[in-house]
Amino acid sequence: MRLQVPCVPAVCTVLWCTACSVAAPGPGIDTGRALAHVEALVALGPHPGDSPQAQRAASYIEAELHALGRMPERMEVGSVEIPAIDLPGVHRRARTRVTTDPNLVVRFGPAGGRALLVMAHYDTVANSPGAVDNAAAVGVVLELARVLAVAPPPIPVMLVFTANEEIGLVGAEALAARRGDQIAFAIALDLIGGSGDLSLNGASQRIGRAELAWLARAADRAGVVVRAPLPHRVISRAWPEVERSDHGPFTRRGIPAVHLYHRGQDGEWIDLAYHSARDTAARVDRRSLDQIGCLLRALTAAPPPAYDGDGFWLPIAHNVVVPRWTLVALEIALASFALGLLAARSTTRARGGAGIAVGALCYAVAIAVTTGVERLTAGGHPAAWLHAPGVALAAELAIMAGTFGLVTRVVGRVAPWVGDRRYLALAVAVPLSLGLGCLWLGAAELAWIWLVPAGVIAAAPGLGRFGVLAIAVSLLPGVLVLAPDQVREAAWNGFWPTGIPLAAWIAGFVLSPLATVAWWRRKRPTPGPLGTLVLPVGCGLAMIAGVALLLQAHPLCSSQQFHSFHLACEAAPGVR
Repeated sequence: MRLQVPCVPAVCTVLWCTACSVAAPGPGIDTGRALAHVEALVALGPHPGDSPQAQRAASYIEAELHALGRMPERMEVGSVEIPAIDLPGVHRRARTRVTTDPNLVVRFGPAGGRALLVMAHYDTVANSPGAVDNAAAVGVVLELARVLAVAPPPIPVMLVFTANEEIGLVGAEALAARRGDQIAFAIALDLIGGSGDLSLNGASQRIGRAELAWLARAADRAGVVVRAPLPHRVISRAWPEVERSDHGPFTRRGIPAVHLYHRGQDGEWIDLAYHSARDTAARVDRRSLDQIGCLLRALTAAPPPAYDGDGFWLPIAHNVVVPRWTLVALEIALASFALGLLAARSTTRARGGAGIAVGALCYAVAIAVTTGVERLTAGGHPAAWLHAPGVALAAELAIMAGTFGLVTRVVGRVAPWVGDRRYLALAVAVPLSLGLGCLWLGAAELAWIWLVPAGVIAAAPGLGRFGVLAIAVSLLPGVLVLAPDQVREAAWNGFWPTGIPLAAWIAGFVLSPLATVAWWRRKRPTPGPLGTLVLPVGCGLAMIAGVALLLQAHPLCSSQQFHSFHLACEAAPGVR
C-alpha cells in the first residue's frame, strides 16, 4: 500500500499498537436500570404508532422523567410530509402521515445556544415487542436523563423520545422541521443493545474531520471502540436520502447528524430477530448498553465542533481519524504508480499460440458451467447460496477453477499459451479501472481496495521471485467484498441483488487474480508431470468436490419462506 517499503514495518507497528490500546471505561449509566426499562417496555407487547400500547409506552417514559423531577414537553407531531425518494433502485412517493403520538422532549444544561440532540424512538412494528428496536435505546436515554438531572452537562443537551419512526421517521421529521435551528448535532440511537460492534452510521458529507475526531475523542475518554463500516459511510455520503433512522431528516436539512447502533447479533453483522416476535429483552447485551452509556456521557461533556474539512475514520486503528485528502492523495499516487508502470511495459501482441482472447473464451466456459451447477443445485431457490455463503464460495471457486484449468489444458494441447505481458496488463487494468471508478464517484473509502492490488501487480515484474506475492494481493478485493458476513449484511439491507448468480460475482473478482496467475505461469512455465497429469487430475477433483459441497449444502429455508421473510426465515419457528 505504501511506496516507501522501509517505512512499512514502523507504520504497521504504530497502527497495531493503536489498535490494541483501549482506555479504561469512563463513567456510564446504570445499566441494570436501563435493562429494567427494556423489560417494562417489552412487557407492553408490540406498540406500533397510534396504538393504545404506544400511548402506554409514552406514559411510561413521562412517568420515569417525572420521577427525576423533569417535566417533559409533549411536542404534538400531527400531520407530517414525508418526502419522495427517487434514486436508482430506490423509489418512494411523497406522502402525508398523521399521528396523535407526541414527541417527548427534555432539555439539560445551559439554556442558551444550540443543543446536542440524542433521540430514541419509542414505537415498534406491529408484530414485535421491540427490545433491540428500540426499547434498549429508550432505556439508555432514560438513564442518561437520570445522570444529567443530577450532574447537569456543560453544554445544552436535548433528549427526545420520538414518535412513529417505523412508518417514515414521522416524529423526527416534525422535530427537524420545527426545531432544527436549535440543534448543533443530532444523534439517533436505533438498534442499540445487539452483541455486535458499536458502529457509526449515517455520517454524510456534513460530517467532516472535526466532527469525526470529536466522536473519536469521546470514544477514547469512554474507553470504547467505535467502528465506522466503509460501505455504510459511502452510502451515507452518496445517498443520504435513503437513511432509515431518525438522523435522516436532520441530514437532509443540512444539520450534522449520525446514527449509533450495534452492528449485528450472534456473531453476524445482522440480527435475524429484527422486526419480529423474537426481539425480546433476553437478546439485549448488557455490555453493549455499558458501551453506549459511557460514550453518551463522554459526548455530553464537550460541545460538537464546526465543520473544518472532510475526514476519514481509519478502519484498522481504534478511534483514529485523518483528513480525507490524505486518503485521496494516497489513492491518486497508487493509481499514477500503476498507470506509469503499465505504460512503461510493452504489451505487444504475442504470436504463435493461444493468447488472451482464447483465454477469455475459456473463462466464459468456466463461468457458464459454474452458473449452471449453481442453478441446478439450488432447487428453485433464488439465492440458496446466501444461507451459507462461505461454503458456496468455496464450492463454486473449486468448480470454476477446475473447469477453467481443464479447458485451458485442452487448448494447450492444440496451441501453446503465450503473451505473459498481456496477462499482466489485464491483471492491472481490472482493479485499476474499478479503483479509479470509485474515486470518480466519490467513494474514496472503497477505492483503495482495488488500487492497492493494481499497484502491487504492476510492480510485480520488478520484484523478482517475490513477484508471486502479487497473486496473494490480487485477492484482496474478493476477500473483503465477498466475505460471508459482508455479503449477508449487504443482502439483508437490500444493497446486494440476490437475482445475480454468485458465480457472476466470483467471476468478476477472480478475473484479476487469474490473470496474475497466468502471467506468473507464462513467465515461469512448469514442465513435466504438473502440466500433463497432476494439474488436470487436480482440476477434475476440484470440480467433483465443489459439486459435492453444493449438493450437501441444503438451504435453511424454502424458496417461499425466503420470499416471505428473506434471511429472517432462518430463525423462524419450524425452519431447520
